[in-house]
Amino acid sequence: MLHHIENELLACTIDSLGAEIRSLKHKASGQEYIWPMNPKVWGSSSPVLFPAIGSIKGGEISFKGESFPLSKHGIIRNNAELSFSAEGTNQCSFSLQSNEKTRKLYPFEFEFKVSYSLDVLRLRMTFEVLNKGDEPMPFLVGGHTAYYLPLGAGLALSDYQIEIPGNKRFIEAATLSETGLLGKRMRNFPLQDGALALSESIFKEDALIFKDVDFDELSLRTKDGGERLRVYFKGFPHLALWAKPGADYVCIEPWLGLPDRDEESMAIMEKSTYNKLEPKSTFSISIETEIIAL
Repeated sequence: MLHHIENELLACTIDSLGAEIRSLKHKASGQEYIWPMNPKVWGSSSPVLFPAIGSIKGGEISFKGESFPLSKHGIIRNNAELSFSAEGTNQCSFSLQSNEKTRKLYPFEFEFKVSYSLDVLRLRMTFEVLNKGDEPMPFLVGGHTAYYLPLGAGLALSDYQIEIPGNKRFIEAATLSETGLLGKRMRNFPLQDGALALSESIFKEDALIFKDVDFDELSLRTKDGGERLRVYFKGFPHLALWAKPGADYVCIEPWLGLPDRDEESMAIMEKSTYNKLEPKSTFSISIETEIIAL
C-alpha cells in the first residue's frame, strides 16, 4: 500500500512494503527526484537496511551455537508486516517488532522504526532501534535511496556528478570480491574540483564503498552547475554509491557499518563493524535529502 505525505513544497510517497520511498516531487515544478522503479532494471527504489548491510558471509549468522539464515541487507526490505502510523499530513512512520518470524532470522528482541518527515525542502528519514532484550544487540542500519537522473534533452549519465566537500583530488573506494563480500582491493577515483564524474561504466565492478569518510554531506548536480539535491548523513561513518551500469539513477547510501569481509566471522557478536546496542537502550540516526528547486 502506498502512503503519501506532503507540505507546501514537496510531496512524498512511501510504500508500506519495506517502507521504501517511491516518489519525492517538487510540487511547483513537478520534478521527480526518486527513480521511478522498473523491476526490469532493479526491483527497488529505496531499501531500508537493518540489521545487516550487504551480503552475509555464508548467507547466515551464528549466535550461541545456533545458525540463522539472514538475507542480504537484513529483514526490512520487501517486508509486508510493517505497522504504519500517520503523524499529520507531513509525517509518517513504519515499525517492526521482533516476533516468532524475525527470531528465526535475527535472534534478538527489538523494535525498529523508520520515520519520514517533510520540512520545507527537506525529506528526513530517521531510523530508531530499541533493544528490548537483556543483552547487547549487534546491528547495522543504512540507506539505499536511488536518486533519479533524467536523461534525454541533451543529458547523459556523464553529465552528472557527485560533489564531495573538502577539495579532495581523489577518493579511494573499496570493492566487493567475487563472492559479493567486501574485498581487500582498493580503487582510486580522481576528482575534478572536488567532484566525482558519473558514467555508464563507473559501477561496472559494482558499488563504490568509501570507508571512514571525513565528510557528512554531498551534492548531486549536473556538470553545468545545475544542482539537483544534497544529502546529509551526520553520524554515518561509511558511504556507498551504486547503480546498475547505464541505469538512470544513482544510489547514495550512508552506512553505519560495512558488508561482511571474506575473512569475517559468522558469529554476529564478532562482526567487525556491527554496533552493539546496550539492553533497554535506543539508537537513532537520520538521513536528510534537500531538494534544490530548479
